[in-house]
Amino acid sequence: MQTHEGMKALRVISVTSGKGGVGKTHLAANVSTLCAKAGLRVLAIDADAGLANLDVLLGLSPPRSHVGHLLDGATLDEVLLESASGVKVLPGAPGERRLTHLDAGDLRALVSIWDELAERFDVVLVDAGPGVGDDALFFSATGQRVVVLVTEEPTSLADAAVLLTSLRRTTAVREVDVVVNGVRTWRSAQAVFARLEGAVAHLSLGLKLLAHVPDDQNVRRAAMQRRPLVELAPTSPAARAFEKITQSLLEGPARVGGGVTVGVERQLGPTPPLPPLRVV
Repeated sequence: MQTHEGMKALRVISVTSGKGGVGKTHLAANVSTLCAKAGLRVLAIDADAGLANLDVLLGLSPPRSHVGHLLDGATLDEVLLESASGVKVLPGAPGERRLTHLDAGDLRALVSIWDELAERFDVVLVDAGPGVGDDALFFSATGQRVVVLVTEEPTSLADAAVLLTSLRRTTAVREVDVVVNGVRTWRSAQAVFARLEGAVAHLSLGLKLLAHVPDDQNVRRAAMQRRPLVELAPTSPAARAFEKITQSLLEGPARVGGGVTVGVERQLGPTPPLPPLRVV
């Protein structure tokens, strides 16, 4: 396993989707695990205020504290959990209505956390809630790399188009990576991507088809065993896809321009490229 020492800049990756149930949290759990196994200091934030379950997929016990407690003055160390692979996890707050209606004070409190994160972590993976609520848009837009997960289902594509429209019109996001889940071939993924791209062609938003994740029964098996797929079945088709996605997300300098323009604006500067991912 190749490690990376001395990295000081913070790299933020947000993962989101137009609707739930498309595999977004699986992607977040496995990418964060791969980053940790590559020797990076990783924080995974479960920012889904509806059905937060990132901790479940990482095999953690039900948390006593969550992201909502940070708004009430709790410190990171009082809230963070750690997975078996070394991922620090900021648990979500299922059903926490306050997070779905963030006011200016809440936004300032969340933004202030980034300075501390930059000192403690190399990579922050944000598992944002699906849809276009204030919380979902805020957390989605904090990423220097914003990843939108879709499937070939018409409802997934329609909701993703609505999400992209909201991101373009209400945040500083101008470039988005797209991952197509549950298709067998790259050609099928391209067809799905073309449909999404056509639906938002009027937005002047830069879309890139980053990868596809094939349908893989091992994903369900990993969920049942509460383990990241890349640990349970590292040579499975979906695990290989997660590894390629992780490498792509860590390549090159981070993009400038992530951050919200609703309430509080936050832009994170460019970060240096990371070395090739090597996991054993």
